[in-house]
Amino acid sequence: MTAQAIAACTRALASPRLLPTQTLRKAHLLRARAAAHLRAGEIAPALADIAAAEQAAGPLSADRFYARSMGVSLTLLRAMAQARQGDLAVATTLARQAMAARPYAWEVQQVGNAILQLDPGATAGATAGLLRLDPGAASMLLIREAAAGHFANVVAMRDAVVAEWPTERLAPMAFVMRAPAANQLLAALVMTLDTAYARAATGDVAGARRDLAEARARVAAVMPTVPVAPEGASTPAASVDGVRSTMERFIDQRARQVDARIAIAENRSADALGALAGTPLPHNAATVDLLKALKKAVPADKAALVPDPGPFAPSADEGAAEALVKMVPAVLIAPETPRTVVDYERARPNILGALIGGALSMGTSLLGGISRTDGFRSTANTDGTTTVEFLGNTPSSTLVQEMTLLRAAEVTKAAGKPAFVIVKRNDYARRLVQTRYGAEISSIPTGYKSELTIRTVDAGVEPARALDAAAIIDALGPLYYEEKKPA
Repeated sequence: MTAQAIAACTRALASPRLLPTQTLRKAHLLRARAAAHLRAGEIAPALADIAAAEQAAGPLSADRFYARSMGVSLTLLRAMAQARQGDLAVATTLARQAMAARPYAWEVQQVGNAILQLDPGATAGATAGLLRLDPGAASMLLIREAAAGHFANVVAMRDAVVAEWPTERLAPMAFVMRAPAANQLLAALVMTLDTAYARAATGDVAGARRDLAEARARVAAVMPTVPVAPEGASTPAASVDGVRSTMERFIDQRARQVDARIAIAENRSADALGALAGTPLPHNAATVDLLKALKKAVPADKAALVPDPGPFAPSADEGAAEALVKMVPAVLIAPETPRTVVDYERARPNILGALIGGALSMGTSLLGGISRTDGFRSTANTDGTTTVEFLGNTPSSTLVQEMTLLRAAEVTKAAGKPAFVIVKRNDYARRLVQTRYGAEISSIPTGYKSELTIRTVDAGVEPARALDAAAIIDALGPLYYEEKKPA
């Protein structure tokens, strides 16, 4: 497929139908070919096409809408290519540049963070934006940081991540059927055990012990029990016992890692060796860190008892840089121009004067009562949260995501609050799919919908997750509120 995409772009670029004045079209085609080269692992041609696309844009590169869409997209593609070449210093610098240019675009923050995670020291403090925009990404980010061995980052992130433990005892066949509650338990357990090790590795032994105790107590409270069956009927006893046994072995294995790391922190290297005796160690970053630390901690005459950490390094079919290439489609932001955002105009013509310096403090929504509010919906929920959604007929998902966030900021100001927390988000895409004899031949995006469930909060509440409503309006208002003249 990549070869076909490269050939199609090359034909289109050579076509006499591509006029010299169609600079955006040319840049778009060059970007598409660069993305195809990148997916094929052809880094040099990809970088050449990225440079050609930037050059083809010409004066467009100074346009704010182009810079936020095609400009950010090309920057992230270049960052991916540099990461694939192993030049992490350049890749992470470019990723930060793109993230700063579009701090409220969920996909930009997601891809940028994935690039930064390739460098152990690059993600410190960089995950905050994504954690605020997508609470569902929090546990994934934390687990990825732990898998990469970035234990200080895990500890720094933990306060912004909510471990959602099941509250009811699981059904006997919950794990076999992969019930949502079983998946919820496993996610919370892995995250808590990862945090326990990270705390131990960074010297917080009390926190590590606390996390271990919580993990054991939470699992014990919800693990399924064997129901009493009527006489002559069978029960899933074997399945339940098997799940319990597997879970106990998993927790014990991870707990021994944590206990050994605590012992090292407390200068009890002999106890650390004892904790690992006869225990199969998982192939992960924690084991590598543990064995390296233990090798340094034990007396010289005991060093030979510590296994070589090399064989325990986590294996992967492909490197992290190669896996990053799978995110290329998320980077291909649709080109934006004033014409593409005119349908998102939702405010009074003189609104900009009220926005300067975050001065918005009126008690009514800026969008309320305006006739052009089609696509927006706000619903008050019984738990005190509000669901804000926006449906847009546009090929740009980032536009829809930002407009939904902007509306959420307005709802927050209308409620008399300075900030809000995103409790949950859902993003949807609508596509026009064409088939021939049952086989898909094209799939074209025709619209997107973003749905945010928010909770308004006072200043200083949940600082790791709260979004400043005035800051969002100041940043996005000049783009989306401005009255534009018809083209």
